[in-house]
Amino acid sequence: MIMNLKKITISDMSCELFLPAGYEKSTRRYPVIYVNGEIPVREVLTEIVAAGVQPYFIVLALCPKDWNDDFTPWPAPAIRRDEAPPQGRAGEYIGKLCGEIKPYMDANYRTMPEPKHTALMGYSLGGLTALYSLYLTDSFGMVGSISGSLWYDGFCEFMEKRKPIRPEVKVYLSLGRREKRSRDPRMGKVAECTEVARCLLLRQLALQDAGGDVKDMQADGGEVYFEWNEGGHFHETGKRFAKAIVWWIE
Repeated sequence: MIMNLKKITISDMSCELFLPAGYEKSTRRYPVIYVNGEIPVREVLTEIVAAGVQPYFIVLALCPKDWNDDFTPWPAPAIRRDEAPPQGRAGEYIGKLCGEIKPYMDANYRTMPEPKHTALMGYSLGGLTALYSLYLTDSFGMVGSISGSLWYDGFCEFMEKRKPIRPEVKVYLSLGRREKRSRDPRMGKVAECTEVARCLLLRQLALQDAGGDVKDMQADGGEVYFEWNEGGHFHETGKRFAKAIVWWIE
């Protein structure tokens, strides 16, 4: 497959841009998938085509200056012994994404700028930040948290006190079955925290009644989907991203 990939810089942030085949010769507008952090774009697109879906969308993967600082919602103890404590600048990152980067993309590329055609996805802490965005902006009609670090200190408690700004949002959560076996006691809570997040979102998006039963979902309304994968945190990351994209596109 011929890949139309290039490196660009927007608002001092390094990005990798994917444009669909035939973009230069058409007048068509495309949905946009924003990604928190670098992803194996070629592998992801190959998996998507193998699933029978044509990649008629734009992807912009954003590389932060500091992964732990830019993809954490607030300061917390160091994630690993040899690292500095994260500073919690995800709010600033999302502000730049929505206030500078997305407007640039909409002005300079043939995007479909409406929220229902705009997704934000991320892996690990990038997935945490994607979910965090639900409570800060209504710019995204789909959010994907792939192996998201939802164990992060205080995140579930934060979700309990808030509601997503956009009630029609579609949320994709996924996790590897072995991720809960982490030797780190904080990270080992990831399965429990992801399930808590799923249940909170079902209630917050009015997809669950007081008795806990899931309501019928409207085609233009919110939706929450949780998918298990085989392996640990770093297993088949490209395939996991592809699953999230196919779920949204289809």
